[in-house]
Amino acid sequence: MALGNKTDLRVLIAMANGQAAIGARAVFKEQGAASFIVVENNREAMERLRAETFNLLLIEDTFPDIGGIDFSRFIRMMNAPVSVAPIIYAMKDPSRETVLEARNAGVNKMIVMPFTTASLVKNLEDILLRPKPFVRVTGYYGPDRRVGGGDYSGPERRKSQQGLFPVANLKKVFKGL
Repeated sequence: MALGNKTDLRVLIAMANGQAAIGARAVFKEQGAASFIVVENNREAMERLRAETFNLLLIEDTFPDIGGIDFSRFIRMMNAPVSVAPIIYAMKDPSRETVLEARNAGVNKMIVMPFTTASLVKNLEDILLRPKPFVRVTGYYGPDRRVGGGDYSGPERRKSQQGLFPVANLKKVFKGL
């Protein structure tokens, strides 16, 4: 089940790197996004989050003041529809530790800077065409971290499916319903 169309996108681009932000904005414009806003710091981001509704976020790892990881965690903890919005996390110097930290902060996709148009579009299409349900359990709120294709076929170790936010509900939030 597809999450939505590119024309449904309302994107918050949270990047201190002006050149990368301009490039990302051009990609989203080319892809037909409904709206895209660029912010350079946390104060601007908070003002925009209060004033507008976003259904996709592009966050740079070196986002000023609190950093991209903590900003991603903050988004996931918000009591608002944006808390389930897909996050693409742009990293300048990825390492195993930073990738795991981003994944555990609830990031959907990661991209290495400087990124290409093709890599950003590929991640965007993956989010839209193959969305993952959200899981809310003690210590984690974000997309299901299970990797690989198809449904999980191993033993279900989750005691129950409580805390699972299905893709059908994500689609409603994404569309603003």
